[in-house]
Amino acid sequence: MLFLVIVVGAFVGMISWQYFVENVAKMDVKIPESKNITFNSQLPISMTTAQVANEFEKADGKPILLYVYTTWCKVCVKSFPVINEIAREFQNTDLQVISLAIDRNLEAEALQAYLDKYGEFYFEPRFLAFKEGFIEFLQKKNIRYDNRIPFTVLISKDGEVLTKYSGVKNKNYLRNKIIKELYL
Repeated sequence: MLFLVIVVGAFVGMISWQYFVENVAKMDVKIPESKNITFNSQLPISMTTAQVANEFEKADGKPILLYVYTTWCKVCVKSFPVINEIAREFQNTDLQVISLAIDRNLEAEALQAYLDKYGEFYFEPRFLAFKEGFIEFLQKKNIRYDNRIPFTVLISKDGEVLTKYSGVKNKNYLRNKIIKELYL
């Protein structure tokens, strides 16, 4: 009997997941076609926490996708293509993608070499010069960051956290959240 309950529960869970998370058809809206602008030729920009805060202020009234990663993280390698494709697909929308490498003592050339391994990338390459004040900044924005990477957070036009997670999620999960914020 217990086995039957587990099997039925797994089946209902899979169907629910397919319908509510993976179902892209119900979320299909006309997204402005991407201009496929790449940033491969741009040397990565070193940023302070104050400069990151300024980027948030400039995006006031627009949704923000913040992606925090390191160049040595093996899980980041798996999540990078998802974030890169999201950045490409929503490039011609109000979505502001802030991708931030947070390695210690990272230099622009090292980050450029890391990003070049992925071919074309569709977001401005940036890295945090030093971490002082970064966690406090995130806390002011009501973002609970537990120092796990990769870390992805989607912030609404109104500054509310719509979703945040560490690790890798399916592209459609993030895509659907962005579509809801931009168009529904």
